[in-house]
Amino acid sequence: MDNLTKDQRRLNMSRIRSSNTKLEQAFFDLLNDNKILYIDHPKLFGKPDCQIGDKLLVFVDSDFWHGWHFSQWKNRMPKKYWIQKIEGNIARDRLKFQKLKRSGFIVIRIWEHELKNKKKVIDKLKQRLSSEKSS
Repeated sequence: MDNLTKDQRRLNMSRIRSSNTKLEQAFFDLLNDNKILYIDHPKLFGKPDCQIGDKLLVFVDSDFWHGWHFSQWKNRMPKKYWIQKIEGNIARDRLKFQKLKRSGFIVIRIWEHELKNKKKVIDKLKQRLSSEKSS
């Protein structure tokens, strides 16, 4: 399965941040630069990275950990452990988003690679914000 002991793996995994990551900070800087008001890390189910307005929840996710186009590269993964880990993350994200949507929230995911095109991210957010206001 894994070439590390359980204690070594636990130590490595404990060092991976779940909030205040570089990705999140880049996203928050983008919101601030565009004068978009938000609540960071609202205390809601699923731990969204931010809330904009009353109903828009944003998750800023790593391409690797959350499996962007995972089916295209999973066969190159060195260990079965990692395939199960990422597939579990994908399944958990899907359930989390469905539950939040059923609760009346608009859920948007910003992928790591999308942050390279700041204008596109802002346009995506503004489009969702305008659809929130019109509904």
